Parts: sequence; C-alpha cells; structure tokens
Amino acid sequence: MPTPTMATPNAPTDILTPDQRIALEQQERYNRYKRNIAIGGALICPTIALLPPRKLDLYTFSLAVGFYLSADHLAESYKGRSLLSLMTPSFRSPVSSLPTEKARETSRILKEREEAERARREGLEGLGKEREKKGLLGKIWMGDEEAGWKEKRLEEERKALEEGKSYTDIILGQIWEVWNWDKKEGKEDKKE
Repeated sequence: MPTPTMATPNAPTDILTPDQRIALEQQERYNRYKRNIAIGGALICPTIALLPPRKLDLYTFSLAVGFYLSADHLAESYKGRSLLSLMTPSFRSPVSSLPTEKARETSRILKEREEAERARREGLEGLGKEREKKGLLGKIWMGDEEAGWKEKRLEEERKALEEGKSYTDIILGQIWEVWNWDKKEGKEDKKE
C-alpha cells in the first residue's frame, strides 16, 4: 500500500530533470546573494557617506548611486515595481481596478452624484455672491466692508497719489481710520 505524501513547496522541482534542478538551485542561490548584497548596499552606502569628512564629490555621488541601485533592487524584488515607479503617482483610474462589475457601476453612480452636487454648489455660489451672508468669522475679518471694497480702496489710493500724497501718508490714514473706527478728525471736533 503506497503511503500518502504531503505536498511540498518544491513540488514543481520533482518533475524537473537533474540539470534543470541544479540550474534552479543556482538561480535561487544567485537571487539570495543579490538580495543580501542589496540589503548591505542600502545600509552601508549611506553610512559611509555620512562618515567624516563629509563632502560632495565623485565618491559621495557613487555611494548615492549604490544606495539607489540597492534600494531599487529591493523594491523591485518585494513589490515587483522599481523604486521610481513606486514614487511617481499612478494615474490609473481607480474604477478600473475595482473587482466586480457591480462595484464599478456603484462607483460610477457615486462619481456622477458628486459631479452633479459640485455643479449645483457652483451655481448657487454664483447666485449667492450678490446676497452673501457673512458668518461670524467673516464679520470679524472683513468688518462692514461690502463687495467691491478693493476697487474702492485702489481708487482712493490712485486719487491720493495724484494729489501728491506718499504711500506713508496713505498707510497712516488707513491706520487712523482703523484706530478711530472711521471717525474723521473734523467729525469729532464738530460733536464737541
């Protein structure tokens, strides 16, 4: 009666010829050496580059290249992609990577709803700018300024410059307005 054998991780090697098995073992050994050298390069190259005397020359550049090649090999062996492709953003559509047709359809519907909501908000913003209601923060930051305050301020600045005032005079006038809460010197004298 034959004894049942358990499946081993090297089951495909059982059907290989002895020459193929030796070549496969040599390939595995070579890959293991390359991985160990890459790990060593990823650790040793920056360590050597940081030892004194620290200077930027061809030697340091070659250590940086050694570190990059080691890290690239490790990234490619573990992730299947090079280090550069891992760092650059992927412009794949997330919808195409979904597992089922139902998930893709649901994602498409959600995206359409988001676009419709964004378009609706932009339309409301265009209408709402005329009758914009300021929140508490807006009232604190902008005070009682109305829409178009920038244009009015620029026009006042242009007129003041035409009259011969300097920017210092304009700035001091604005500081005076803020300090006295828009009370002009003449208005205050008349009240007294």
